[in-house]
Amino acid sequence: MSQYSAECQIRNGRLELENLPFPNNAEVRIFVFSKVDLSQMSFHRLRLLTKSLKGNLSDDIDKERR
Repeated sequence: MSQYSAECQIRNGRLELENLPFPNNAEVRIFVFSKVDLSQMSFHRLRLLTKSLKGNLSDDIDKERR
């Protein structure tokens, strides 16, 4: 399965994606994440958010912080 990442905005409750590298009528799965300004977040809050991630990335970050 190929992966593609794009930044866009939701306007009037709609999300429109254009110029994606997929054929017409292709079945896709969409994940929507709110973009966060990390510079505005406290280190403590950032640590709590990343600690809830599962897998190696979370473990590596947690080990690095200790």
